[in-house]
Amino acid sequence: MRFIGIFLLFSCVVFTASAEDDQLDLILSNIRGESGVLRPLDLEILAAMLEYADKQGKTIFELLNESFHYLQERGLRIRLDGNDLRHLNRRFELGGRRVNTLLPVEKIGHIEIGSVLQENQAAMEVFLFEKHSDFLELGDFYLSEHFGFTSLEEGWYRGGFGVKVRYLFMSLELEELNLYEERKIAIWVQGIPRPKRWRIDPIRERRDFSE
Repeated sequence: MRFIGIFLLFSCVVFTASAEDDQLDLILSNIRGESGVLRPLDLEILAAMLEYADKQGKTIFELLNESFHYLQERGLRIRLDGNDLRHLNRRFELGGRRVNTLLPVEKIGHIEIGSVLQENQAAMEVFLFEKHSDFLELGDFYLSEHFGFTSLEEGWYRGGFGVKVRYLFMSLELEELNLYEERKIAIWVQGIPRPKRWRIDPIRERRDFSE
């Protein structure tokens, strides 16, 4: 009986995790068009992604990382419009100041993420209207108008470019982000042997939101 109970519990956990993955896959399956072409992401699909993240307690970095793997497996690359993000930011809190330091929604022109279709592309690229800077515990973060990561792996954003951190008297490149636990990231900066670890707030629907 004990074995059966453990088996049923394990099966339930596996089924739940699989069901969560299937939810996001089902949402992203609404992306229309052939692979190998950069496609704009519909506002309705982006809203559904944020609704999913809200229900599952996901951060924006977890949501984008999971979405990337679906897109890469299917040869898809999508473009998230900054105006759509700002529109939905009225309904959803994307994660507070720590998130906004690395993804300043008010300055985003667009984000591209997914399969690398051309030599000059990266796995994730963010295009801003203008440069952005902000101070957090590690130091001053300086974001270029074009920044991102050359590759994404499960739980990792690797090959950072376009982001510098002013630490003491040094200006260092942000190299990697690691989603080492739920709602926690480790930030790896060039020349510093240990990462800075942050707790990141998940995406939440605003309680005071009204159409």
